[in-house]
Amino acid sequence: MSVRPLLLLFCVALPTCTDPSEAIYLTGDAVPSWKFSATVPEAYRTTSLNIVGGKAFTVERDGLPGEPITASEASAKLGISRRVIAIHGTMYDPAGKGRANPHLTIYQVMRSKIAGRVRLTGIGWEAGGLGIESFRDAWAMGRMSVYGLAIENSTVVAERLSEVLARPERHFDFICHSIGCDIVRQLVRRGAAAPDHVLMLSPDTDYADMARWARDTNTPVLHVTASTDGVLRFSQFASRNRDFLPPQEVGPYRSILLEVDHIFPGRSRWSTDYVNPRRYLDHMATLETPRLWEMYLDFLDSPSSR
Repeated sequence: MSVRPLLLLFCVALPTCTDPSEAIYLTGDAVPSWKFSATVPEAYRTTSLNIVGGKAFTVERDGLPGEPITASEASAKLGISRRVIAIHGTMYDPAGKGRANPHLTIYQVMRSKIAGRVRLTGIGWEAGGLGIESFRDAWAMGRMSVYGLAIENSTVVAERLSEVLARPERHFDFICHSIGCDIVRQLVRRGAAAPDHVLMLSPDTDYADMARWARDTNTPVLHVTASTDGVLRFSQFASRNRDFLPPQEVGPYRSILLEVDHIFPGRSRWSTDYVNPRRYLDHMATLETPRLWEMYLDFLDSPSSR
């Protein structure tokens, strides 16, 4: 897949019109069904996983942690058939209800877009849910913010997933968002996971390190970031990534800048409204722009060295 046509499409100019699936954002009336579900589908639930307090749990129909599960049991549930493993970022918590729960929200978006093409497994972890309670929990543990606690929890999650994914014959791809991409980086850098493809959406991780890993292993990596993403400018990796900002093309590593203004004209990037894909300073736009998903699926279907 060449990055140049993609740059022409997403960095130079995009039409201001929206397709029907995007127009649903503009009504402002109700949450689109592909963005939220009150229950978790059985086929998705049985292979997905919650990691809470450093321990692995099954996923209940409401997305909450179910029964404790060992790493070997979780690994067996995944099987060896090809699938996509999704890892979310901050502002989600599998112990949270409603829109704070990743299985009902961020993974609902992914499920609706890849259904019928590939199986999805969602990993829920404590990355700081919505609401003042999450900040209170972080403060009680001596952390200044939810983000600081999520950074620490990401290391624990990477350790647990290292045990679950330790089967070299298994074929899978990663889709990660925000700091979830640093969990992926930790996994591949410690040799605990060997994905066929990695799709990084608004990644909060070390870009250059992922590019080196992609080059060394010849693994395709696609990195998509909104040019106006204000969250990433304040992350711990912002200064480290200053010399490796997208767009870049380094061997099998390709990064793209998304110009959100052309897709959703008039929508505020300062919004916290769940219906608005530009909320949280455009940090969610790479995930919640429907027209991008065909490109993402084409990338996941592209040849891999494995």
